[in-house]
Amino acid sequence: MQKTYYDLTALKVLKGKKPLLVCDDAFDSFGIELPCDFVRFSGFRPNPQYEDARAGAKMLRTSGCDFIVAIGGGSSIDTAKSIKYYNRVDLPLMAVPTTSGTGSEATHFAVLYRNGRKHSIANERLLPDYVVLHPETLRTLPVYQKKCTMLDALCQAIESWWSKRATEESIKYSKKAIKLIINNMDGYLKNDHECNKKMLVASNIAGKAINTTTTTAPHAMSYSMTSLYGLPHGHAVALCLPKVWRYMSKYDDIAWALGKKSYNEAILYFECLIQELEISPPVNACADDLSILTSSVNTQRLLNNPVRLDKETIRSLYKEILEI
Repeated sequence: MQKTYYDLTALKVLKGKKPLLVCDDAFDSFGIELPCDFVRFSGFRPNPQYEDARAGAKMLRTSGCDFIVAIGGGSSIDTAKSIKYYNRVDLPLMAVPTTSGTGSEATHFAVLYRNGRKHSIANERLLPDYVVLHPETLRTLPVYQKKCTMLDALCQAIESWWSKRATEESIKYSKKAIKLIINNMDGYLKNDHECNKKMLVASNIAGKAINTTTTTAPHAMSYSMTSLYGLPHGHAVALCLPKVWRYMSKYDDIAWALGKKSYNEAILYFECLIQELEISPPVNACADDLSILTSSVNTQRLLNNPVRLDKETIRSLYKEILEI
């Protein structure tokens, strides 16, 4: 069973261990000290690549590590999960998220990119054994990154709610995550400590929701945009969600959780929100990209969408999303 901590006391379980620490360069600014010797792996890119995960797996094998610790955003945690997947799934894994968005610390799957295409790996043992939600790690996060990760968590909660796989429990998680995000958004973007803490919790809860349901069309459509334009994942999916929701034309119950009376009001709210947050379509998008994007959509995620989207519809939606 996963154990969740709200401070760094969880690190005591590392005493006497030799962990592989999966982290990016931001780790050096957090002041986190592990109570043991460790091997550091930082050779991965912002959107985790298959080759990076294989390199980390080789390092783990040759160094004799007996534990994996991921400290960072979704890229660090997904890379750590992938390293575990390509080695021994029985190795204990600790995740310390330093962004409040991906919820990767609460899921049993990970995302990898190979040759520009998104792939998912899944195994129940990839769910981290220990999770540390430490709000101090958010204090140095750039505002744009805070915006993108927050929007990712919000999109996950909304998509999980309307997913074909939604359950009574997952919908409770979605509702709670949405309300926490909306109520703490302003303070979080101003770096208020308590709001940072609540946003970490919201992201974790949204992760629990998609751990049951996985995501749907907005996420499926966002991955190709991330690869083609180099957009952060949360930026890309936030552009996709209102267009897909408008096409589906329903889900007033989700709108109520957002504090709106109808799905139309909720969509307008979401569109105004991303405009206020300066989340814009990529300036280098052109009509020639539409075929590339349409043919690259993750079909597995589309199966979870409650309304069927054919290729022509997807192409039309991309045209609206990119404003071309």
